[in-house]
Amino acid sequence: MKLFKVLLLISIVVSTSIEVLAVGSHASGKKELQKYKPLKKNEGKKLKSLKLAMLSDVHLAKPVKYFDIRQYDTGGKYETGYSFDMSAYGKLTGREKKKIDSVRLVKPRNSFWKRYFISGELAGYYNLHYLDSNAEVYTINSLRELLDFLGTIDTPAELSIFLLSEVNSHVRYKKVGNVYIVRENHLTYSDCDGCNEPVCTLSVRHRVIDNRGNIVVDKWLYSKDIRSEKECSGF
Repeated sequence: MKLFKVLLLISIVVSTSIEVLAVGSHASGKKELQKYKPLKKNEGKKLKSLKLAMLSDVHLAKPVKYFDIRQYDTGGKYETGYSFDMSAYGKLTGREKKKIDSVRLVKPRNSFWKRYFISGELAGYYNLHYLDSNAEVYTINSLRELLDFLGTIDTPAELSIFLLSEVNSHVRYKKVGNVYIVRENHLTYSDCDGCNEPVCTLSVRHRVIDNRGNIVVDKWLYSKDIRSEKECSGF
């Protein structure tokens, strides 16, 4: 079990390193951003749920009639998704609806749009599909394309989209000027009943992200074993 936890943490760190390189490290005032302190357990706000998000909740870099984020399994079968928003979808013409509904998975080019089971096995993919003002349909499946689509990350819904790959963790954030201080509580549950293992292991991650998507600070603060089911469910 301990070996599994170590391997899982290594896989997360490696994945993160790839994404940081993809985004770039040319944020202005990098040394200044290092001063922000990690959030405490209940400090900041919870991420906004994308299930109820509206087009008015995002300020996109280009005119868009409608978009959604879809979750696919490894075989490309649609599982579930987030629609922005159904009232906007209802205003589309029959031809536009047919075009956006017929879009299929395009496998992502980096780990941001991939989903993993707790075991580390590949679970499937995310795609963002959108219909522009000319009724043309496009698919976003890389972090760079997503940042070009969002422009400045200046709303809670946009931050939730940017942190989509952390949907299985417990995330809180605090906005300070043009940066976001982010705390992620990653829980790993024991897969060995009755062998005196802790109920879960909490690993706390601290990040500072600017409004252009540059990850300026990224570090794991600590990890601890928890033997109380009640305490595990409190994160």
